[in-house]
Amino acid sequence: MNQLEEKEFVRVATMYYEEGMTQAEIARKIGVSRSLISKILLDAKKAGIVEIIINSKNAYTVNLERKLEIKYNLKRAIVIDTSEVENNEISKTISREAALYLKEISKNANSIGISWGESLRGLVNHYPYTNQSNLTVFPLIGGMGDDYIDIHSNQLCFDLARKMRAKAKYLYAPALVSNEQIKKDLQENPTIHAVFEESKKVDIALVGISSPFKESTMVRIGYLNQHDLKEVEENNVIGDINSRFFDKSGEEVDCTINHHVLGINLKEIQFIPTVMAIAYGEEKFNAIQVAVNQKLINVLVTTDTIATRLLES
Repeated sequence: MNQLEEKEFVRVATMYYEEGMTQAEIARKIGVSRSLISKILLDAKKAGIVEIIINSKNAYTVNLERKLEIKYNLKRAIVIDTSEVENNEISKTISREAALYLKEISKNANSIGISWGESLRGLVNHYPYTNQSNLTVFPLIGGMGDDYIDIHSNQLCFDLARKMRAKAKYLYAPALVSNEQIKKDLQENPTIHAVFEESKKVDIALVGISSPFKESTMVRIGYLNQHDLKEVEENNVIGDINSRFFDKSGEEVDCTINHHVLGINLKEIQFIPTVMAIAYGEEKFNAIQVAVNQKLINVLVTTDTIATRLLES
């Protein structure tokens, strides 16, 4: 590049970046095509004449988000910077970010399905009061027993719908039954069957991702006993979504719990256009990695530490 060419590059770049002229305006002024102006601007960046610096503390997390979206073909990644918050505030920050994103995407939705768990309770707690009366919220799984009602799918469904001023449907059935005949009988109940069928067709699914082995909510509340844990371990379970246990290939394993769960399965979840998972914590990394690799979800809300590991793996 000679001095005259470089000067022309600087002139075009100055008009575009500093004076705010459009590429079409620059092309008319100089008397060349718009495509040539576009090429000059691109070449100016390649030559180091133009450097774009994004001066924002959000640049760090946005960079991680874009890399995750590209690597795993995600609709959206939302990453929080853990250096900016205390450990005991991470869950609140993630819940708030997830709630704000849900508020944005739910504007174009007619229905939302919600699973169960503490991460989704956090989202519901931080969701702002809105007027979205066109929406209907569905549970993706039955109730979880008499204890810990606050994190049951039906309760989360009720609370989210109340905040949205939306309608809610309920699954009047347990999440886990003792045998397949009871499950079959419940699924054939017209009311339960209707809710199941509608929940498969929601526009947005809200789920968590768990590991059944370490600090799992399901273990802590007694949803899984030692026999269950032994069985999922023998089946090489990596994690679960909506209480559906999957292996490293993202396939549901052939185990008793999967046969006895009253909730939509992973294949049905994958047909939902937007599946947003809130998941973080080192103990869940392998499960999160499989979930994004195998396209079990397409929106991930997580921490920068998990995001970095996903990009390095």
